[in-house]
Amino acid sequence: MNREQQAARIEKIVTTIAERAVSVPPDHRSAYIQDEVEKVRQAFLQTYEADEGLRACAMAFVDKMSGWIEARVHTLETEAVGKTEADEGRTEPHS
Repeated sequence: MNREQQAARIEKIVTTIAERAVSVPPDHRSAYIQDEVEKVRQAFLQTYEADEGLRACAMAFVDKMSGWIEARVHTLETEAVGKTEADEGRTEPHS
């Protein structure tokens, strides 16, 4: 797996964790995200055990994942609020 494939894989993981984190109560969300990132870290350590270069690259990505996930959660929540506000502002046609 090259660096671009690895980045795409991590982006997918970030999106999946963020989508799940939105449903976690805000006061538990940070701990949830940290737990999920640690699972990814352990999986990547095993996956890239034989290739020190890829392992180092993967760990550099994992080290940044929490911030990316938090940003994605914020985006998802902002989009949801915007959609709700847009839906509330819409008037139903009269029959």
